[in-house]
Amino acid sequence: MKEIEILVSPNLELINGILLTSQYNAITRPYVGYGLMTEEENVYTSAVKAFFKPYREHRVYKTLEAMVPNGFTFSRPVEFALSLGESEDFPFRFSPSPLCIAYSGGLKKLQELAALLRELAKESGYFDFYQTQAAFYTPYIQQARETVCAHPFISMLEAEFGTQQHAYYYVISALMKGNFGLHFPCGERSESELFSVFSTDSLSLSPAILLHEYMHAFINPLTEKYRSLVCAFQSAYQWLSKYKLPDYQSGYGDWEECVNEHLVRAMTIHLLHRCGYSDLAQKMLRNDLYCGYQYIPLLLERYCIYDANRGTYSDFEHYYPELLQVFSAPPEQDSVLRSIDKTKK
Repeated sequence: MKEIEILVSPNLELINGILLTSQYNAITRPYVGYGLMTEEENVYTSAVKAFFKPYREHRVYKTLEAMVPNGFTFSRPVEFALSLGESEDFPFRFSPSPLCIAYSGGLKKLQELAALLRELAKESGYFDFYQTQAAFYTPYIQQARETVCAHPFISMLEAEFGTQQHAYYYVISALMKGNFGLHFPCGERSESELFSVFSTDSLSLSPAILLHEYMHAFINPLTEKYRSLVCAFQSAYQWLSKYKLPDYQSGYGDWEECVNEHLVRAMTIHLLHRCGYSDLAQKMLRNDLYCGYQYIPLLLERYCIYDANRGTYSDFEHYYPELLQVFSAPPEQDSVLRSIDKTKK
């Protein structure tokens, strides 16, 4: 039986520590609307800042800061860090995604960055330092363990989507803002190794965000596979513009990302209700509607139709093209679409 492995990644803590002590927040704030690293002061962040201060002139800082305007933000540093092996030589354990490579300035740039991280880690004795700080994460690991053990999330997800995954990792980092769902394909196999990465606030360590981040590995590849069909409904992006919050506060920056976030957020609410977290589901729904995800109510109805017709739809992929029809009209007309749905039942 598959289990979710909870961990703190020293590689991720290394790159997050450098980003925290760099100009990363100052560079990203004008583009994103807020800084992407934590601004909280605690014993761990203070220790990290003190540790890296003597190395602030190391070349890795200029290299990282120069990569940020190209798109090395949000999940890209996280994906890069988790793609590296556990050896202190930083070999690539997984291949970064084409998007990560493109937004990083190319594979050679990532290889250069890995070499600079290796150089700094050895020069500074970073991994010895990290071991002296590891106990900071003990209460967060315990909180994550309670969340993970509260429900058989893996079996529920794989049954809902009709898809198997190879492994599930639950990664915690207190140095960043936001949560990220990543997946690395296992060679020629259809399965992937899933890495969901969480900040340490109470919402991030809740069942809602656990489901949300793992779900990206099931839904995002379908959006990529059916990209031409997704693009056919791009008018919805303009229809949603009046509901979208400024900058990246709604959680998406283009139409494909908007589709993924709609489908993921709606399915999170759908499965939270199934797990008995109705209050949390309602809280997520209110927040998502506030953030501009106006198609979620209709998607929730479509997910109920999917569940009731699994004899017709053996897996989520078979339903995915039909599901996209929710974006065929402005969200203000969803009452009309719901009436059409009811006549089909």
